[in-house]
Amino acid sequence: MKKVSLLAASVALALVGCGGSDGGSDTNTGTPSAGGIIITGFDGYFKNAVVFDDVNNDGVLDVNVDTVFGLTKADGKITLPKGTTFQGSLALKTLKPGDTDKALAAKLAALSPAADSYSDFMNTYTTDMDHEGQPMANAVVFRAPVSAEDKTAVISPLTDLVAIEMAKGTAENPVSEEAAIAAVTAALGGTDEQPIDLFSDFVKDSKTNLESAKLHKTAQILTESKAKNPTAYEQNSAEIAAVAQEESEKIVTDETMGSDDLLNQKPVINPSAPTAPVVSNYKLLVNEDAKIAIQKEISALAITEGQSLNTTITIPAALFQDKYDNVQTNVQAVAEINGKGEITANLVGETLTLSTNNLQPTQDIYTITLKAEDKATANSEVLNTLSTTFSFKVELQNSAPVVDTDTQTNIQTLVDSWKMQQGAAFSQTFSVDGLFSDREGDALTYTTNINSVVPGLTSKFNKNTGEMTISGTPQPKNLGELAFTIIADDGHPATRLASTPASFTLPAIEAGEIAIDTNVKAELQAKATAWQLKVGNEFNQTLNISELFDSAVNGDVQYYANYAEHDNAPASNPINGVNITVDQSGLVTLIGTPTQVTNGVVLYLAQGINFSGGEDNDIESEMVLLNLPNVQPADETIPPVEPELGFTETHFNTNKVWKMGSFADRDGEIGHAMLLNNGQNLQFCWGSQDGADQQYASNISRWDQSAYTTLARLDTLPNYADYAQRDCWDVQLKDGKLYDNADAGETYVYEMLYQNKTANGDYQIILKINGDELFWMDSTDAPFAQSLSVSDKVADGKIEFDMTVESETVADESTKLYYAAGKFEYANAAYEYTSIMPEGFYTPGELEIDETGEHEMLILKETGEQSDYKTRYRYVNHNFGDFYVGIKWSEDSYGTSSPDFGLYSYSQEAMEKVVSQLPLLAD
Repeated sequence: MKKVSLLAASVALALVGCGGSDGGSDTNTGTPSAGGIIITGFDGYFKNAVVFDDVNNDGVLDVNVDTVFGLTKADGKITLPKGTTFQGSLALKTLKPGDTDKALAAKLAALSPAADSYSDFMNTYTTDMDHEGQPMANAVVFRAPVSAEDKTAVISPLTDLVAIEMAKGTAENPVSEEAAIAAVTAALGGTDEQPIDLFSDFVKDSKTNLESAKLHKTAQILTESKAKNPTAYEQNSAEIAAVAQEESEKIVTDETMGSDDLLNQKPVINPSAPTAPVVSNYKLLVNEDAKIAIQKEISALAITEGQSLNTTITIPAALFQDKYDNVQTNVQAVAEINGKGEITANLVGETLTLSTNNLQPTQDIYTITLKAEDKATANSEVLNTLSTTFSFKVELQNSAPVVDTDTQTNIQTLVDSWKMQQGAAFSQTFSVDGLFSDREGDALTYTTNINSVVPGLTSKFNKNTGEMTISGTPQPKNLGELAFTIIADDGHPATRLASTPASFTLPAIEAGEIAIDTNVKAELQAKATAWQLKVGNEFNQTLNISELFDSAVNGDVQYYANYAEHDNAPASNPINGVNITVDQSGLVTLIGTPTQVTNGVVLYLAQGINFSGGEDNDIESEMVLLNLPNVQPADETIPPVEPELGFTETHFNTNKVWKMGSFADRDGEIGHAMLLNNGQNLQFCWGSQDGADQQYASNISRWDQSAYTTLARLDTLPNYADYAQRDCWDVQLKDGKLYDNADAGETYVYEMLYQNKTANGDYQIILKINGDELFWMDSTDAPFAQSLSVSDKVADGKIEFDMTVESETVADESTKLYYAAGKFEYANAAYEYTSIMPEGFYTPGELEIDETGEHEMLILKETGEQSDYKTRYRYVNHNFGDFYVGIKWSEDSYGTSSPDFGLYSYSQEAMEKVVSQLPLLAD
C-alpha cells in the first residue's frame, strides 16, 4: 500500500568530479540534469566517439558484452544518466568511416529517442575536432579508471596510460591508481615541482598555453602510435610515453603553437620498438570541396529494387591530399561497397562505376567507402588508412518480419519451465532478439496478447535490451493449457507491416484457495463477545485475524474487515463513531466513540491473495461473520470537543478535491488528493493506484519537462473525485491528528501546523507527517499551474520571510529533513538576507524581476562574503493565507538545481510558528 510520505527514492552517481552542491546542481553544459555525470573525450575533442563500460577490461568494444552509453557531442562530451554504475572500465572508442556495423548501430538507435532505425547510424564515424569535418583515420580505444575522484570526468590518451598501468597488476600484486598516476607522470617528465595533471582538459587552452599545447601534441602522438599496434602499445606504454613527450618538446614551441601546420604533424612511434627512430608524418586529409561534389552526385542516385544499373560518378583526384617534403600531393583512392555482391563498385582513375543487374537487395542502405594510404613520404611504409564514406538508399518493396523457428523453439523451451499459480505474483523476462528477421532492417516493436489470454498478466518490451517481460497475477477462468502470441511490427514509414504471430503454449496454471480455521474463528468470537460498548465511551479493541486463514498460495496477502460484506456496499448496521481498520499483518482495530445505541452489528472478515476484487478472482476466502455486542445507552450525553488547530470530520465531509505538494529538498512532488468519509471509514487519497491508466501525481523536480508543464498536465485531468483508481487508505482521527497504520508495524502521524479557511469555506493547510516531512494542501479552485505576479510580492520597503529545507541526500523515506527560516529586506533593486532560525548568516544581493517570459520571475544574485554566489530564481504559484507558495531553484558554478516548492510570508510570527515545530538546521 502506498505511503503518504510521497518522497521518491533516488540514487546519486558516485563520481564526484562532475559537480554537486546544495540543491542538486551539476555541471551539464547549461542544461539542468538530475545528477548525471559529464564525460569528456579527447586528444582533440572527439565528436561521435562511442562511450561504453568495458566490462571485462580488455580494451575492446564488444556490443554483446559491454554496456554502450552513446556518442559524444562536438565538444567531446556525453552525459551519463543518474545512477550509472560500472562493471569494468569507463572507455571510449573512435570510429573510422565504415566501422559502424548493424549491431552497434542498433544499440545507438535504441539510445536515441529521435532515431527510427539502425540505418540512421550506419554512416556514423568519429571526427577529431582538431580537424573539423575530417573523419578519423584511427579506430582506437582509450580508458579511464573508475573511482570516486573527479579525475574520471575525462577520457584521453593520458588517462588511458593510467588504466594500462593499473591493468599490469595482479590479484596478488595490484597496482593502485596512485601508483599508476605516479608512474605515468614520471614517464611524461613530471616532477614534484612541476607535476602533470593527467586528468585535465589540456585541449581547451592548447592554443594559448605552451604546457597545454605540449600535452595536446603528446596525446596526438600516443593516438597515432596506439593505432599501429594496440597490444604492443600496452606492453611498452611507459617507453612510448617517454618518447612521445620528447617528440612533443621538440616540435611544440612558442612560434609553432596554435598553427594548423603543428596540428597536422602526426609523428608515429613504433609500438613494438619504441626506441627506433620516430616517423615524422603529416596527416592525410580529405578535401572538403571534392567530398561535397561526390556526395552531390551520389545523392542524385535513384535506385529501386529490381533495377539494372550502370552509372558513373566522378571521384576528383584531389579527394585525398597529403604533404610530402612540404608539398601538397594528391593520393589515389580505392573504392569498395558493402553488401553481399548485389552492387559492384569499380574505381579507375577518377571514374567510379556502379553496376548491377536486376538488383535484389539484402538491405536498404548501401555505403561506398573510398580509402587512401597515409604515408610519411610517397614511397615509405603505410602508417594508416584514411576512409570517407558516402551512402545512398535503395527503395525496397517492404516485407513483413519473418518468424525464426529456431528462436521460437528456444523460447518455447523456456516457457515450458514457467511455474504459474492463480493469484500468485509472476514475472519472467526473456530475450526476443532474433525471434523475427526483417529484410529492410527496420527497428521492430514486439507486442503480445498475453493480457487477453491470461487476465492479470501484462507484457512490456524493452527496445534497449531486446527483452520482453511478462508479469502480473494470473487470474484466468480457464486453468487448462493456454497459448499466447508475439507479433513484431516493422514500423516502416510507408507500409508498416506486422508479422504473422509466433505462438507459444503456456503450462497449466495451478489453482489456489484459502481455508478457514474454525477453532480460530471460535476464539475470535469469544473475545469479541466479551467487549463492552457504550454510547459516549471511548472504545479501542483489536483482533488478530492472521491465523484465521490458511493457504498454500504465495503472494501479496491482504485482509478485509468492515461492517459491510463488500467494500463497495454501504454498511447496513454500523456502530456509528467506531471506525474499523485492518493492516497488512491482519490486525483489525476498532477505535472511536459510539454515538448511538446499536444492536445486531456484524463484523465481516476475509482474506485475499493478490486480491483485486471481481468475479474472476477466485483467490479470496469465504466471508467470516463475527457478531459484535450491542452498544448500550450512555449515562449522559457528552458533546464532542473540536480542536482549535487540527483535523475534524468536517474536512472529510466536503467531498473537495485538494492540491497537495511537498516541501522536501530536491523532491517537488505534487498531485491530486482527497479527504473522504465513505460512511464507514475516514480515508486519505493521493494520486493513482499502481498501474492505473492516468497518473494524478507527478514531480516538478525533473528535467524532462518544465515545472509548469508538469502542473498544467495535472490541470487537464478529469475530476479526481470521479476517478475509480484513486490510491486511498484508511486513517483514524484522534485529537485533531490523523493516524495511518497502512504499513505493518509502523504508524504515520499527520499533524496540522497551519490552517487558513477562506470565505468560500475552502481550506489551505500546512501539514507535518512523521515529525519532519512537510506538505501543503489546498482545496480552493486555484489551478495547479497558477502563476501570480512577483511584483505584488517583492517591492521596495517590503520585508519577507522564507523557509528552507535541507537534507544530506535527495529525499527518500529514510532521509532526515532539517528546516530554517530567514528574512529578506528589499530596497533599490537590492536585498539583504538574514537568518533568524537559526541565527548567524547574512548576505546581501541584487534583485531583478523578469517580466519577459510566460511567468513573471524573481532573480536574486548573492554578493556577500558569506555567500556561495548563487543566483536564485522564484515563481509565485499560490496565495496561502498568511503565506504564499513559490517554485524555486538556484544556479551556481556547478550548474542548475532541480526546482521545488518554497514557503514565504510577510508575518515573522506565522513563519516562526511553523518552523519551530520542525527539526531545525544545526548551523
